[in-house]
Amino acid sequence: MAVGAIATLVAVLLYNWLAYEPQGLWSPLHRHITLSYIVSHGVGMLVSYELSRRWTFKERSERQPGEGFLSYAIINILTMVTIPVGCLWVSRHGLGYTSGLADNLSGNVVGLLISQVARFYLFRRFVFRRPIHYIEVYDDPHALSEAEPGSSDEHRDGSRAPSTSDRVS
Repeated sequence: MAVGAIATLVAVLLYNWLAYEPQGLWSPLHRHITLSYIVSHGVGMLVSYELSRRWTFKERSERQPGEGFLSYAIINILTMVTIPVGCLWVSRHGLGYTSGLADNLSGNVVGLLISQVARFYLFRRFVFRRPIHYIEVYDDPHALSEAEPGSSDEHRDGSRAPSTSDRVS
C-alpha cells in the first residue's frame, strides 16, 4: 500500500499540474485532461515499478534487472486505460461532471482504488513471481546429508540404484 500511495501521490500531483495549471504554474498540457492523466500515471508507473521491485516484491525480484518490466508495463497500461480512464470518461461524458474535483474523484480515487487491487494481484501473479526454492524441486535437501558416506546411490526407501561398477550377470 505504501508503494501505491507514493506512486499515486506522484501521479496525482503531476496530473493536477499538467491538467489545471494550479497557482498559475504553466503546464504544457493545460486542459488536456485525458492526456494529462495518461502522462502523469505513466510517470507514476515508473515510480511504482522501481519501488515494487526494490521494496514490496524484493524477495521475488527477477534474475536480470528489468526482466519483468514489459509485463509490468503492459499490466499497468491495461489497468490504467480500462479502469481509471474509464471512470474518468464515464464521469465526464456519461454523467456530465466536468469539474476538477469530479475528475480527481472519478479517476484518482474510484478508478485508482479499483485498479490498485487488480494490479497487485496481476503483478504478484505475472511479474514478481514467487521464486522456486531448492526444497520444492528436490524435496528435502537434508535427506542427502543423512545418508552414510559412500551410500549416495541409496534411495529413501532403502533400495539401491545400480551404479557403473555393478556388473550384470
